[in-house]
Amino acid sequence: MMKNEPRVTDYMSEEVRSIHREATLKEAGKLLQRYRIGALLVDDGKRYVGIITDSDLSRKAVAHGLDPSTTLVKECMSKTIISIEDDEPLIEAVKLMKNKGIRHLAVTKDNTIIGILSVSDLLRYYSGVE
Repeated sequence: MMKNEPRVTDYMSEEVRSIHREATLKEAGKLLQRYRIGALLVDDGKRYVGIITDSDLSRKAVAHGLDPSTTLVKECMSKTIISIEDDEPLIEAVKLMKNKGIRHLAVTKDNTIIGILSVSDLLRYYSGVE
């Protein structure tokens, strides 16, 4: 492994935004738009229980004609939160996203979520734009 190899921690977003599982898809959409992000972690008031992304909103809700004002986040969220440790090389995040077919990873340190890494974070690195 190269000494100066970029790490997940160098490019992740430290602001972890979340929404309650009983919130509506409309509320989730508003938060995604307000914070200009593509994913929210979903909680039950005590712990994270899933993740909902802009893709979930379009593929699961809009495509099936669900009403965003009445459909709950828990009905469209992914129950599995796929994560990577903060000190992993960035290339491992790329491989994991590719293998799982996802665009967002929870970033963990000692099994605690401390950030989110998205495809746009990876593009920032690989395009050389800081």
